Amino acid sequence: MDAGELRRAAIFGELQDSEAARLLVVARPRQCHKGECLFLLGDHADRLYVVLTGRVELTFPLTFGTVVREVSVESKTPGSALGWSALVKPHRFTLSARAAEKSELAAFSRQDLLGVFEAEPRIGYVVMRHIAEVVGRRLLQVQALWARELQRVVTDSLAASAEPKR
Repeated sequence: MDAGELRRAAIFGELQDSEAARLLVVARPRQCHKGECLFLLGDHADRLYVVLTGRVELTFPLTFGTVVREVSVESKTPGSALGWSALVKPHRFTLSARAAEKSELAAFSRQDLLGVFEAEPRIGYVVMRHIAEVVGRRLLQVQALWARELQRVVTDSLAASAEPKR
């Protein structure tokens, strides 16, 4: 992995090569086999990941009766970051992540990233601005899902109250 490859990740795309090189020093390679779990919803978040090759699925567990199914929320492909919860309190993952195929990632510990951000505030600003955009998009997704579910509940309730009583 080199600085140019790291800059292809959207989260680091605005950095200069010298700034990306600073992050490269604290990056740790992570290989994942197909089906391997990176983290589960609710786990302590202490790493940010960037997908270099392969694909990682972000999922949310839904219970149907006694069966729990992991529902795909988003696919992360090369250039995508995941695990932003490592940099945002309460430092708990909000989704689960599993390699959908053999994948290579760059892993960054929270402690290492915060050290770089303190030494190089512009790097921290660029990364945290990108994370704010990701959180904002996720909030819009959740709002849309919530609104759709609320609409379904209200529609079902109105339909039930409009049915003739026997």
